[in-house]
Amino acid sequence: MARARHAEEVPLPRRLVSVLIVLAAIAALPATAAALPFVAVDPGHGGGDTGAVGVLPAGTQTGMTPRSDSRGRTIIYESDVNLDISFRLDAYLRARGARTILTRTQDLAGGDRPYTTAGADLRARVQIANEAGAELFVSVHNNALNSTASGTEAFHYYYSSPAARVLATEVQREMVRALGLPDRGVKTAGFYVLRYTVMPAVLVEGAFLSNPSEALLLADPAVRQRIADAIGRGVERFAARDVRTPPRLPPTIGPWRTKPRTVPVGYRLVKTGRSNPVGRGGWLAVISTFRQVRATRPATIGPWRTKPRTVPAGYRLVKTGRANPVGKGGWLAVAGA
Repeated sequence: MARARHAEEVPLPRRLVSVLIVLAAIAALPATAAALPFVAVDPGHGGGDTGAVGVLPAGTQTGMTPRSDSRGRTIIYESDVNLDISFRLDAYLRARGARTILTRTQDLAGGDRPYTTAGADLRARVQIANEAGAELFVSVHNNALNSTASGTEAFHYYYSSPAARVLATEVQREMVRALGLPDRGVKTAGFYVLRYTVMPAVLVEGAFLSNPSEALLLADPAVRQRIADAIGRGVERFAARDVRTPPRLPPTIGPWRTKPRTVPVGYRLVKTGRSNPVGRGGWLAVISTFRQVRATRPATIGPWRTKPRTVPAGYRLVKTGRANPVGKGGWLAVAGA
């Protein structure tokens, strides 16, 4: 026992103690965060364009510009909600060292100009982001459909770069975690601000103002802060993945009705069909990093009352009887041999 006590009292060498202190200090340091990109934050709608409108019980406090309808009920404009969330997102990103630019800072159109037309508004927003040299574009929106529609979704452009798809995925994941609403997924769309910005871009739809319960959520400043923080974390996660962004080129050029002989370097031609929302039945030059997904053909075509002379390749005709729920007493083209 005496020997053990003596062993405990033997001091460690000073050099070893110093090394251990330094190692402990290094271990206590936070992990070095990836440098955040220059972000253009776009508060959707504004000015004469209110966006969606949520109707709440009279007297509901929102922490935003007080508004009410003719029946005395509290109403909230999507444009106000989007601006409030965008201010909070801007503060979140700046606090973490990111450069930011807002496409509007008042209840006005893009560039803090009076609202004239939707086209002028959208062009101003895109111009601000492109000319400032922003590296990411985040358009903040909230949704409307009907009183039961619910959930969160994020959009990127049809022909966007892999970086834009990653950005939308990371932001969507964080927003779903923060709000606990149904995950409506990451989707593609041809929204102007996604199509004409030259950096990876995402448009987020936090919740549905047309749904009374979700409108109440959006009326709460704490919930709007959660949305802003979630988008900010999505941007941080994107930055941490170090996704290689494409050259600063527009994602698409065109469309043309007839096939052009050449396209600029870095682009390739895509034939657009009837189902393509951009340039139907023509040609579009898309940035080379885009991977075109082969459209899934419909399982059936028809029905017809009289037997058609021909059907598309890969389909066969089937006579539908009284018991057939599709096209009773007619003809249906079915995919397959």
